[in-house]
Amino acid sequence: MMRQPKGWIFGLAHGLFVSAPALAGSPASEPPRFSLPIACEPHKTCFIQSYADHDAGPGFRDYACGTAAYDGHKGTDFRVLSAAATVPGVAVLAAADGVVKSARDGMEDRLVVDGEPNPVANRECGNGMVLDHGGGWETQYCHLKKGSVQVNKGDVIKRGQKLGDVGYSGLAEFAHVHFEVRKDGAVLDPFTGREQSNACEAVPSTAQTLWMADVLAAFPGAETEFIDAVFAASVPTGPQLEADHRPALPDGQSSELYFVARIANVRRGDVVHVTLTGPGGFKFDKMQDPLKVDRGRHIAFGAAKTGKGGRLPAGEYAGKIELLRDGKVIGEKSGTMTITR
Repeated sequence: MMRQPKGWIFGLAHGLFVSAPALAGSPASEPPRFSLPIACEPHKTCFIQSYADHDAGPGFRDYACGTAAYDGHKGTDFRVLSAAATVPGVAVLAAADGVVKSARDGMEDRLVVDGEPNPVANRECGNGMVLDHGGGWETQYCHLKKGSVQVNKGDVIKRGQKLGDVGYSGLAEFAHVHFEVRKDGAVLDPFTGREQSNACEAVPSTAQTLWMADVLAAFPGAETEFIDAVFAASVPTGPQLEADHRPALPDGQSSELYFVARIANVRRGDVVHVTLTGPGGFKFDKMQDPLKVDRGRHIAFGAAKTGKGGRLPAGEYAGKIELLRDGKVIGEKSGTMTITR
């Protein structure tokens, strides 16, 4: 099973449907423009975790020559906060008008754990569908929630129509929808409109983007960004936060308190600065060592602790975590919580 080398673990999303021949569609004189394939609030309830890989070798580069990709990745991964966030239902939407070329449902939602054998060989995409937009254009949607798929082969689909819900079926290590664009079988990056096989560009042109203007405005570049920051009674692991982004909170009987942030797509050399203040003049302030490797998902935290058998002082605690690149703050998250007796 292919593994993401720069984070904890990353889901592999390949299109492995056994599809019927493409349904007839009138050739499009102009490339389609795609709308957002997920019903969410960008940078609050959904984030782009991984972009298409533009490095033909064993390395990986996103379309802007950054590291927000992984080796061989063919699409764009729109993630939500955790598997728990999918319970109410987060809709996957048709990015353009089309006809359902193939669809699959019935696979279990299951977060893959690092190091285990691939449990879904040849079905890595999980539940999902392929839409035929005519003129050789197709989009694919992967990892939908079991039982949520609402379309069948041959259905005529309108832009924005609900296809199902975000899940984590197939080979998925976080809850997301993998969105992939193809033209005559070749994978294209929707941000540039160029084939995935083309090399990245440090200053990429989006003149031929396949996204509608509002999508490109919401996601203007391959970004490093904070996913969230939370208080916790203990340090959660990455897989625990992927299962539920709401860890148990400390209370009046707790002896420890942590302020924990998740950051997507940090780079080698980035520096994390953590501050945590509390009652009685307590202050934790640490500039951590520069990161040694690129990471798809990084956890940073600061802690307040008492001695064995002690209890945290009652009062307000405030945390702040900053990410610095080349000496400049490029992102931060802060929060407060109150311990009561």
